[in-house]
Amino acid sequence: MIELVKKDLKLFFGNKQDMLLTLVLPIIFITLFSFVFGKLGQPGKGNSGAIVHVVAGTSVMMLLFSVAGIGGSLIDEKQDGMLKKLLCSPIHPNEILFGKIIFANIISLIQLIIMFIFAWLAFGLDILHHLAPLLLMILSTAWACSSFGIVLASFARTRQQVQGLSTIVVLVMSAIGGSMIPIFLMPKILQDVAVISVNYWGIQGFYDIFLRLLPITDTDFLLRVLALLLIGTSLNFLAFQMFKRNIRRIT
Repeated sequence: MIELVKKDLKLFFGNKQDMLLTLVLPIIFITLFSFVFGKLGQPGKGNSGAIVHVVAGTSVMMLLFSVAGIGGSLIDEKQDGMLKKLLCSPIHPNEILFGKIIFANIISLIQLIIMFIFAWLAFGLDILHHLAPLLLMILSTAWACSSFGIVLASFARTRQQVQGLSTIVVLVMSAIGGSMIPIFLMPKILQDVAVISVNYWGIQGFYDIFLRLLPITDTDFLLRVLALLLIGTSLNFLAFQMFKRNIRRIT
């Protein structure tokens, strides 16, 4: 399984397009949105809330797009026959999906860490005084978001299906979850519906850290972490069930 993860990481870091889309494009979007919504360059306390929203909302949304692409690599392996070769090897089928989950989580962690370090350097977002809760929220958000990409790839039959479905789902979740418009500006009915999206729990968790200044032991903050962990675990469980069914078709 470790060798599978190493193989995926080597392919990822050797692909300039994947590197650009995963690590550079999110930074470009954060910068653009910060100029538009965050009034970049205008110091003051009123600016901090906008910057936090832009960084948190954009980070989660772009991460969901990235992990959908990562999950699509499983489809590529199925179409080019690599997955069938792996299934005929001594590797247990579950290890193949475990390897993808680990790979997706590693890339998700790298992407989120880079985006928050960039926000610290470019916008002065105070991450140094909130390292413990920030790392916990990054870990739980990465777990929930990466599982989204894996579960898509587990039941889709082509990369086109993954791309089409993921675009629709990510845009809808981002719209109702607060990535595009802050939750408090939405109608009450949409605020109630927002809880079904990964975006909502991730963004609110980052709000807890940088706006509400909640400690890592706060109950509300820990509930958001728990919600993300449960979402990720549930989606990964579903992915395993779908993957087993697809294995029977391949073999």
